[in-house]
Amino acid sequence: MIRLPLPLAIGVFALACGCGGQTSSDSNLATTPDKPTQTVALQRVMALGTLEPRGGILAVMAAPGDRVAKIHVESGQDVSAGTVLMDLESLPARQLELTIAQTKLDEARRRIAAERSAGEAKLQVARSSLKQAESKLKDAQKRFKESKAEGGELNLLKQAADLGLRRLRQLESASRDAARQRLVSENALDAEALKVSESQARYDSALRDAQDAIDEGQFAVDSAEQEIRATELSLIAAEQSASLESLKQQIELLKYNVATSRLVAPTKGRVLRIDATIGTATGVSPLMHLANTNEMICLAEVNVADLSRVEIGQPAIITSPALRNPLHGSVQRIHSLIAAPTLASPYPMAAVDRYSADIEIAIDSKDAEAASRLIELQVDVEIKTGHSAKSAAVASAAKS
Repeated sequence: MIRLPLPLAIGVFALACGCGGQTSSDSNLATTPDKPTQTVALQRVMALGTLEPRGGILAVMAAPGDRVAKIHVESGQDVSAGTVLMDLESLPARQLELTIAQTKLDEARRRIAAERSAGEAKLQVARSSLKQAESKLKDAQKRFKESKAEGGELNLLKQAADLGLRRLRQLESASRDAARQRLVSENALDAEALKVSESQARYDSALRDAQDAIDEGQFAVDSAEQEIRATELSLIAAEQSASLESLKQQIELLKYNVATSRLVAPTKGRVLRIDATIGTATGVSPLMHLANTNEMICLAEVNVADLSRVEIGQPAIITSPALRNPLHGSVQRIHSLIAAPTLASPYPMAAVDRYSADIEIAIDSKDAEAASRLIELQVDVEIKTGHSAKSAAVASAAKS
């Protein structure tokens, strides 16, 4: 170490102080009219942001208690809505349960169809029997009516019986008259009484036969009607016993179970990352991440102090060491919720107690592909505020 004499050391120190003071003064003089520097600063807003798909990132998950059996896609693959992504181990059993339920439903439908056909045939026979019984009843009623009419069989039998009865009474009266008693023999009375009994018996028999025919026809009609009602009730009971509605509901439930065992893409997009392998247990962790990367945005956190200078439509430049070229976009939406920032600034002297608002920047379509390869990348955002009339006014006030 070189030791200087004390006076010389004091002089060197004074010289150094003088030079430093002159430099500081010169610097202040150079920046005293710091209006141009302020104007440049007012023409832009710097912020931190992340690259995101416009529709967000979809985490594909499954209910706990299952395992991944097969993966149908790869990372980076574009998929359309309905594309099968993964099969779970429960899929074969649930498909078998669905097949069994559908078989039961088909069997129940065939059984009901067969019972309905048999019932319809029985109904046809019963209806035919009813028509025959009704016709037979009408014929019996018609014959009975005609038989009782003038000249009919019953009418003639009735007249014959009445005539024989009158003749018998006349003979009996004559037999009691002393003047005519000798003209009527006991045999004649007996013979006439026998004829009267035979005539009355024939009439009573014919009347009973006619009435029996009517009763038989009415019984046949009643029996046919009861057969029809019984057949109709049996058809209703057969359909109700088949439990088609419960089988249909069970099938819908099993279809839902099958759907939960086969994970499909709900919308078109790109497979960002596969977080599972064959045998991975399902639960609260995502199995895969999807996103529609056709439209990309940058979600920037703008300090509330700069928020008044940000407007819809202002251009923005997005940079990062991970990007080969800057990305371009424009402010599309300014969120109204103010909160503490979630992105950590890489600069150690940055304020940590600031508040910010989320600004959504739509990335130009020509840069969307480059942005889609680095989703959730933290980037630096420069919003060109000098393009608006408000910023021009602020800059003009700063110059004055």
